[in-house]
Amino acid sequence: MKNSNLQSGGRLVLLLMVAVAMSWLALGLVDAAQINITNQCPEVISACQSNQSGTVTCYALAAGTGSQLIDVGTTWLGGLIWGYPGSSASSIDGNNAKPQADLAEITINGFSNTDSYDLSNVNAYNLGLLINPTTIAPPGNRSGLECGTPSCTINNITSFCTPPNSLTSTPGDGCFNVNGTGTTPTSGTEAFDTACPEAISYSNDTTGKVYACPTGSNYEVVFCPENTILQMNKKNIAAEMRPVYPIVPNAMNA
Repeated sequence: MKNSNLQSGGRLVLLLMVAVAMSWLALGLVDAAQINITNQCPEVISACQSNQSGTVTCYALAAGTGSQLIDVGTTWLGGLIWGYPGSSASSIDGNNAKPQADLAEITINGFSNTDSYDLSNVNAYNLGLLINPTTIAPPGNRSGLECGTPSCTINNITSFCTPPNSLTSTPGDGCFNVNGTGTTPTSGTEAFDTACPEAISYSNDTTGKVYACPTGSNYEVVFCPENTILQMNKKNIAAEMRPVYPIVPNAMNA
């Protein structure tokens, strides 16, 4: 009986959140989402973004301080952000670097006025990443998978990247996850999961790793988050891992 009451309460909370979000949309109070891409790395990087359209746009970000604010509208499906070393900011280089890079996957307003986001090492890993909601639309809260802040940092990619995984060359300069596109864990994917437990390490590795926030929220994607105060602030966020929305993970990780 207790579990039934809890489930009913959870459904009521979800319905309330959806109703509030829908009313905000109906009133035109939901602004276009903004994502601030920040480079905290000690080197210049090129940060790239794309969505389901497939168009790749890259930005050169200065070492330690570079940032680029992008306006992605009130709906942004299959959004991806990744980076690679250097300042070329070439869409060709960016597209070539994508299979060698870890991805910040963000969908804006993909399901019931809800944003979903995650970090993916399904392809590879090359630069530390963090996704953080900077403003949270009502009725969202920062708790676990609800408007949480996933991060992934591997300090020494050369020593980390051992068989069956392998180092890649330019432009991505990453560690290729040889079994990442598979549906079951392997020794190769488990290495990524151990190093970055908040990131998806293979295609079906989504439980407890896909986050959600109400549409109308804004976000930042930080490269090399180990060099920013956010990594320390994150430890003060409530760690209860409870999904509050019916979440469908991005399929744009290939």
